[in-house]
Formats: sequence, structure tokens, C-alpha cells
Amino acid sequence: MTLLSLAFIAAGAIIAAVLAVAATRALATPRAAPRGPALPESALEAAAGVEDALAAVVRRPTVSYYDRSAEDEEAFAALKRDLVGLFPEVHATMAREEIGDRALLYTWRGRDETLEPVLLCAHFDVVPAEDAELWKHPPFSGDIAEGCVWGRGCQDIKLMLVSALHAAERLIDEGFVPRRTILFAFGGDEEIGGDRGARRVGEALAARGVRASFLLDEGGPISDGMLPFADRPLALVGIAEKGYMDLTVEAEGSGGHASMPPRRSAVGNLARAVADIEDSPSAARLGYTVRAFLEGIAPYSPFGMRFLFRNLWLSGGLLKAVFARSPATSAMIRTTCAPTMLQGSAKENVLADKARANINVRILPGERSAGVIARLDRLARRRGASIRLEHPESLVEPLPESPVDHDGYRAIAAALERSFPDAASVPFLFSAGTDTKHYLGAVGAMYRFSPVKQTSEQLEGVHGRDERVEVGNLRRCELFYKCLMERL
Repeated sequence: MTLLSLAFIAAGAIIAAVLAVAATRALATPRAAPRGPALPESALEAAAGVEDALAAVVRRPTVSYYDRSAEDEEAFAALKRDLVGLFPEVHATMAREEIGDRALLYTWRGRDETLEPVLLCAHFDVVPAEDAELWKHPPFSGDIAEGCVWGRGCQDIKLMLVSALHAAERLIDEGFVPRRTILFAFGGDEEIGGDRGARRVGEALAARGVRASFLLDEGGPISDGMLPFADRPLALVGIAEKGYMDLTVEAEGSGGHASMPPRRSAVGNLARAVADIEDSPSAARLGYTVRAFLEGIAPYSPFGMRFLFRNLWLSGGLLKAVFARSPATSAMIRTTCAPTMLQGSAKENVLADKARANINVRILPGERSAGVIARLDRLARRRGASIRLEHPESLVEPLPESPVDHDGYRAIAAALERSFPDAASVPFLFSAGTDTKHYLGAVGAMYRFSPVKQTSEQLEGVHGRDERVEVGNLRRCELFYKCLMERL
């Protein structure tokens, strides 16, 4: 037998051994038991009325704007007054504080003061509905029709505020007292950064020396059909959140009349710099959160998927290549840079002295803004442009990744099992921004989860037209909070 033949045999044996180890790991994660039946409507009758409370809150057009003069101050004040009438037991039992003009903090004292409290968050401001005439039901009607509550805030995210308080109202009526203290923090300007709302609450809690075990705020939904290979709906519990910043790419030119253009103009240099930034994405990386996500969905996937998800040491490169093909999954494995705004000359026949572009950046956990800026500036300078940070006050570094092995995550999963028994919880990387950044000094772990089932079509209502939530779905959301608070 030749040396070459021996080499081929040895290589084959090594490959077979590697595949055997990988297959064993996949088989060690057996397919999960068949999913439970959906909760029957009869089990939700006790939550009846939460839809009326949500409708009342939706009717208040609490739209937040960067220009404060555009806001309807009476709508915000009226919503706060509405809560007193909607939830009388809550207001008779809990301490309520108005912190500034855009935040509410409720304190429900627990039986055991030695336990760390839990923080349940939501926001009561909403984005504008510019195309109101195109809505099936007016965006601030709060109509209850066709089995749904309609209006801005039904998904983002007044439903969480109302569901939490309605569940607490029921528990108080039943004589329940939580084991640990529960704090309810509601901000009124999350859509424009949260500086007047959640930031003020976070600062107040930190100044008082409050250290909560964990918080729950808006985040991933219970995805229904969004991951077609999964055999059940998946509750996407955000254990991490990407950072945020806006960058300006700027190129300078000589200006002048457009009839005599230079070989390289400011607009041309800017265009080439932006194109280079698009063509040079940051390195893909399977970090802690994404690995936890893949491990989490393995039991609900076919064997081939389990083989890949349980053997990232072998399949990591392939998965990164696959993820890179879709904007949604590509955002899970890298820092993203999206050109969103362009500015050049103010007149058609005048060359620009300066040309600018805005790059919206979402920073992957494990990276920092300074490193991202340095890399993009090197790319821009090769084309005669430069990078600078825009709106430094809005820069948010990636928040710490929270553990799955934590009482908070387990409590969320247990409440989900009772309220949405046909779904399973998995860790998730949340790409959008939330108020959680303002509580960094007052909590341990942070979880971002919106306890409502959504299809891809329904998700389009978030910041979109015809925002609505099914009444049965809303009642399950209320039941989730009730189950969660009973466990705390």
C-alpha cells in the first residue's frame, strides 16, 4: 500500500471520527416533546376587560416628538389620570410616583424585604401615524372590532403597560401579596430616547441604592412562523441589545459651477466612501447571545439543523455564510452600518463645497464604538472623506449580555409555559433600542420580551399602518404577567 493511500485512509478515518462526534452531540439534544395545545379561550375569561382598558389608553394620542412644542401635553396628562380610574386597586395598594413629567413609578411592597426587587417596564408614548386616512380603523380610535383592539400602541407598547397593571389589579383583588417587591416603571418618551422618562427613573432608583434582580421590558415577540424550520412558536427573549450611534461621512470639494467639474468632486468622493462602507461589512461573529439562541432552538428543529446548531466548532463558518444572506440574520452576527441620509449642493447646477451622508450603526455586543469609528474612518479616508460621530449624546454602547442561567429568565420561561403552552422560550439578540439602557445602574440582568404572539404580517403594524392586537392574544399577555408575578 502506498504512502498516498495510507494518507487518504487516515484522512477518511479522521473525517469519520469528527462526523461521529458531531452526530453524537446532535443526538444528545433530542427533539423536544410535541408542543402543548394552545390555551383555550375559556381559560382567558378571567382576563376579560383588559381589552377595554387598552382601548381607553390607546385613545390618548401620546405621540412623542423631538420638538416638544409638537407634543399634546394634555394627552399625556389625561393618560396618567385614566390609569387611576382603570386600576383602582393598584392605586389603593401601591405607592405611585410621578418622576418628572414623563415617567411613572409604582412600588408594590413584597412580603420579604430581603429579596431583591423586580422591575417591570413599558412605555406609554407612541410614534406618529402620518397616514391616518389609510388606516382601516383610525389610529387613536381604540376600536374593538373584528376580534382586535385597533390603534397606535396596541403592539408598541401600551399593551404591556395595561396587561401588567390589569394582572396586578386581579391579583390584588384575590388578596395576593408578592413575595418580593415589584416595581413598575413606565416612561413616556422611549420613542425619542427616554431622557425625560426612563432615564429619570433609572437615576432615581440608583440614587436610592435600589438594585433589582432583573428587569423585563419590551423586546422580541412570540414569533409565529417566522422561523419556518421550528416546530412551534418561539418566544424570543432578548438577553442582549445592540449599541447605537449615528456617524457623518463628509467629503469636501472646491465648489463652483457644475459646467466645469473637477475630476473628483465632493459628491463623488462621498459616494465612493459610502459604497466602500457598504462593501466592507464588519467581521461576522457568533457571540454568546447568538450561540445561546442556536443552542436554544436546537430541540425544536429537524435533525439536520440540530447537527449544525450543536456543533458550532464545525459548522460556525457555514452558519455565518448562511446568516449573511438575509438582512435579519446578518444583523445578528455583525455590527451593521446603514446609509440613511445624503446631502450635497442646494442647487442643481452648483458643485457642493461639502457633501455628507448619515450612517446609522448598530453595534454588536463585544465591540465598542471607538473601534467601529476607527475602522470606518480608515475606509472613508481612502476616498478623500472622513468620519465623525453625530449626536454624541445619543451614543449607546452595547449593553451587557444577560445570563440564561438566572432566576429572571427561568421565571419568564415558566410564565410563558402557562400562558402560551404551545410556545417555547429561546434567548435572542434584540437589534432595536429600548429603555433598558437607562437602568444599567439599578438592575442585574435585563430581559427584553413582548409577551404577544405575532406573525411577520402582524409585526408590520409596529410603527406601521393598522396596528392592532387580537383580544385573545392580549388576554394571554395579561395572563403571562399574572403568572410571572405569582412566581416572583
